[in-house]
Formats: sequence, C-alpha cells, structure tokens
Amino acid sequence: MRCQHLNTHESEKFPMLDKRGIYQRFIEFYPSKTPYELAMRLGIDHSLAYQWQEGKCPVSWRRLKALADEEGVCWDWLIEGKKPKYRPPGKKTFCQPFDRHGINKRFLSLFPGLSQGKLAKELGVKQMSVYRWCHDISQVPWERLKYAVDFKEVTWEWLLEG
Repeated sequence: MRCQHLNTHESEKFPMLDKRGIYQRFIEFYPSKTPYELAMRLGIDHSLAYQWQEGKCPVSWRRLKALADEEGVCWDWLIEGKKPKYRPPGKKTFCQPFDRHGINKRFLSLFPGLSQGKLAKELGVKQMSVYRWCHDISQVPWERLKYAVDFKEVTWEWLLEG
C-alpha cells in the first residue's frame, strides 16, 4: 500500500490527521495485543498493521467503512474522536459499498465555480490531481478531506456517506 505524505510546507496550511488516533479507535473494535495479531485477524500483511500503528499510513477507507457500517460508529468519532461515538438509535447504517465517486463529488461541490487550475492552487496540489479526482481516477487524499471538514463546515459523515 502506498501512503501519501505531505511535505512540511503543505502541512502548515493543511491540518494533519491523527493517524495513530484513528488506529487506536479502530482497534477498540478489533482488540489485539500486537499489530501482527491484528494483521492475522484481518488477513492483511503485518507490515501494513505496523504502519497503521506508527501513524505512517492511515487505516484504509474500506476497513474504516466496514467498521462504521457494522458497528454503527460515527465517522466524526472514528476519524477525529469527536462525540458521539455511535450513530443515534434508529439512524440507519449505510452498509453500501465504498463510494469514491460520491466522496469526490461531495468534496468538489464545496468549491463551486473554481476551475481545476484554481482549485489545485487553493488546495496546494498539482492540477493533474484535481483532474484525477474529477474523473474518479483517484480518491481525494485524507488531508484534503480534513481541510474540507475543518474549513468548509461539513462533517465526515456527510463527506464520506452523503
């Protein structure tokens, strides 16, 4: 798995996710004494579990989505530790496939009227990255989604599930 990292200049403008915190909240539901044990339990490479634990790479979207769907966990708690931990009783869990298109579409809708070039400049990315998001070739990265949550007054729940 390839992880995207921001350089020092980018991290000054874009808030970083607490990837270790995400991992700690994630393993509350998959208790394991070691990342190796977690890897065996989830059927993943043990080096990936160690990267999650060290905060070098975030837990994958698909793993987080599965947890949110299965346990009714709120995205805002899972990603940032914000209360409440669980969705309100009676609120449906989504249980739909991971939808990169929907996430990209909702993210891009937060910047109406901006050309791909202007949006790339505002977000500190190459224009090709924005092109790839617009055409669902790749997923908007974590830090840019966090930027939307922090500065566009949207929730992780809306951004990730609609």
